[in-house]
Amino acid sequence: MKKTSLFATDLDGTLLRNDGTFSARDISALESLREKGCAVVLATGRSPVSLQKCLGKMELPMNWYVLSSGAGILDSAGNVTMSRILSSDDTAVIHRAFAEQGITDTSIQGTFPDAHILYWMDGKHCLDFKKRLACFRAFSNKITDPGIPSTEVMGFVQPDQADYALSALQETIGDKFSIIRVTSPIDHETVWIEVFAKGVSKASACEMIRKELDIPLEFTAAVGNDWNDIQMLRWAKQSYISSNAPEPLLCEFENVPSNQNNAVATAIERWVL
Repeated sequence: MKKTSLFATDLDGTLLRNDGTFSARDISALESLREKGCAVVLATGRSPVSLQKCLGKMELPMNWYVLSSGAGILDSAGNVTMSRILSSDDTAVIHRAFAEQGITDTSIQGTFPDAHILYWMDGKHCLDFKKRLACFRAFSNKITDPGIPSTEVMGFVQPDQADYALSALQETIGDKFSIIRVTSPIDHETVWIEVFAKGVSKASACEMIRKELDIPLEFTAAVGNDWNDIQMLRWAKQSYISSNAPEPLLCEFENVPSNQNNAVATAIERWVL
């Protein structure tokens, strides 16, 4: 069936509820869209392995999966259709840029689709980092040299330091790489500053899918809840933000209920009408 429109949804804090379950109403609304010929896209910061760990045996009604914040795309059968990686030199440059800003709490993610593999170095790590490391202990590797190919380099900073750190990194390496802010899904406070290959974002990945399917931009919509969704929300013709989002985002996009109260279904119902 030819796809006539595209709807993209974030996962954590948008489609996924706080207890790790999904609303039957949200899933039904997504299924209905897909049956009508809409290309349904899940756009998340998770890697393929992290997504599978989250879903277990559940299958979501998706046509495409934009993963690792847009560094990779999988089709509905799980085939990699696009991946963007950083060279060894790029990874080292980014790691050094973090260090120059006093950010030594960093992790390096393996090359997509193996972005769940976590490389880390000795340092004074925050609790959020330690919890994340524990979640991926089976896939973690301690290293002494950051010069390795990767999907991204991630720095962990406290909320009151985030704006300055982001500004400084944009000044030094922002013309060469894509810098994305994320609120930690672990403690919901620590800010993750993720640096990818230039041009990587949920928006650019969704645009790639849109062009491949020849869908007019005017027939696109997206829903999200956090800073790493902002480019995707600005890209889509119609955008929605769940009520559990940071205040600045609530002021920019049309509000829908929280992830606890059918944010995705509400966005779909408004868009269709």
